[in-house]
Amino acid sequence: MALSVTGLDHLAAGLFARCQRDPDGNIAWQRVGEQFLPLRAADFAESVRRRARGLIRLGVRRGDRVLLMAANSVDWAILDFAILSIGAVTVPLYASLGAREIHYVLGDCSPSVILLQNQEIYSRLEPAAWGVAPGHVFLQEAAAGLADWQDLDTLGGDEEAPAFPADPLRRQDLASIVYTSGTTGWPKGVMLSHGNFLSNIEGFLHLVPLRAGQRLLSVLPLSHVFERATGHFGGYLLGLETAYAERPDTVLRDLATTHPDLLIAVPRIFQVLYERTLRTLNDRHDWLGKFLRQGMGLEGKTAAHWQQATSSYLLRKQLRKKLGGRLQYFVSGGAALDPTIAQFFLRLDLPILEGYGMTEASPVIAANPLNAIHPGSVGKPLPNLELRIADDGQILVRGPSIMQGYWNNDAATRETVVEGWLHTGDVGELDVDGYLHITERKKEIIVNSAGENIAPQKIELRLCSQPLIAQAVVFGDHLPYLIALLYPNPEIVRDTLGESVDARQLEHALRQAVHQALQGLPSFEQVRRFAILREPLSESGGTLTPTLKVKRRRVAEQYAAELAALQR
Repeated sequence: MALSVTGLDHLAAGLFARCQRDPDGNIAWQRVGEQFLPLRAADFAESVRRRARGLIRLGVRRGDRVLLMAANSVDWAILDFAILSIGAVTVPLYASLGAREIHYVLGDCSPSVILLQNQEIYSRLEPAAWGVAPGHVFLQEAAAGLADWQDLDTLGGDEEAPAFPADPLRRQDLASIVYTSGTTGWPKGVMLSHGNFLSNIEGFLHLVPLRAGQRLLSVLPLSHVFERATGHFGGYLLGLETAYAERPDTVLRDLATTHPDLLIAVPRIFQVLYERTLRTLNDRHDWLGKFLRQGMGLEGKTAAHWQQATSSYLLRKQLRKKLGGRLQYFVSGGAALDPTIAQFFLRLDLPILEGYGMTEASPVIAANPLNAIHPGSVGKPLPNLELRIADDGQILVRGPSIMQGYWNNDAATRETVVEGWLHTGDVGELDVDGYLHITERKKEIIVNSAGENIAPQKIELRLCSQPLIAQAVVFGDHLPYLIALLYPNPEIVRDTLGESVDARQLEHALRQAVHQALQGLPSFEQVRRFAILREPLSESGGTLTPTLKVKRRRVAEQYAAELAALQR
């Protein structure tokens, strides 16, 4: 059944309306040990109201900021809706964020209440130093001397206490301050209203068919605006059932356990699934393995149509069984998806709906429609947005989902939103069918010593399409040639080169992979020299954002010696 958010005044109203329509229906699946148990919509709504009353008892008022920093869970979702229902403002932070960034956010938004996962995160915050009283800090995991999330239930136990502000909430009211990941410099607090989120759902529903009764596995952090707008707000308001993966590396196990209809994730998840599927196919040396490889075009020859259809059917049946048996499609966002991966799953009739967006747009700007996917593009602009390409190629967007501005940063707001047009900082083009193609981040364009403009992400995407290369970061500003940092895929190294491979063999194999990846590109887009990383780029190492985007400036600083050696 198709539902709508049109006409809603605020996000919590949509949640309560959904729960009232089907109070006994399943709204979420809670992990208990190795099992997932269903939660009734009526019970979810009552928990939201109770915790809303608890926040009011604490003195939280309309417009107050409440910082929420914890891993995905049903409790996280309940707290978010409780905060929003009283007109307060949710400030979601990644649980993995470092002390430096946390302290910046605390000083910038001045929260009145802080909701944390555990004592380890509490020790990173030092909340007392920022004027937050100990009685206004709550942990999900109980710790001596500190209140926990259940105490909010106790505070809100009096059903006579109001759960809504006296004045009705409106679409223009601020709902959330979402701090950007900060691939460069300090994060900025993006102010998003209830109407921003609701209009974004109204727009992407024309392209991404979320429907009541579908089951969704939530993988991305709820503090990631893509997950929060689509899987969280979209899922809960439109009648879906939501289950939460334990961690990104348990996705395959959790898919098999929760039996979802769809999965919303970043390209890295699909890359892993693609590589594992290929490895399984290549490891089969019987006639069926050869038949499937030929049918999927992996043997270098075009198979007959009947063999292609049969191979797709058999492989899809095997794969869907591993993915829980009910999966219909995927949704991908947050970074560029390799077109080869998109085409592979499309042939299996397990389409990936790749889209494009940014936090400042709440966040979806474009998406591939389920019935007309164009691999290599990020789809069509949402019907309630205006999109145009500026003279310098930059993508400009205008419409009801564009942010209210940056918190405490009017100068940055004026620079980013000009006469209502959001300047995305991305370069792109629209094809004859109206599909958007992203070329590059405008501010990350490499200008070499000959004045050539080079898009590093295009080169990196090609490099990482090689099984041997797990990660690649390309540099070349003011240089006569491109250089790169490469991290090889350990499993592929072991399988193809053996356990005792030496540095010279590995370098030779990587050089062949680089040559293969960049064939056909002009000379100035060829990587001439590279260094091999001993460890992968990681969030904990400070070189990746929580959404697995490369922090180029941090990588350049951390590997300055290696990059300098490549330039000599």
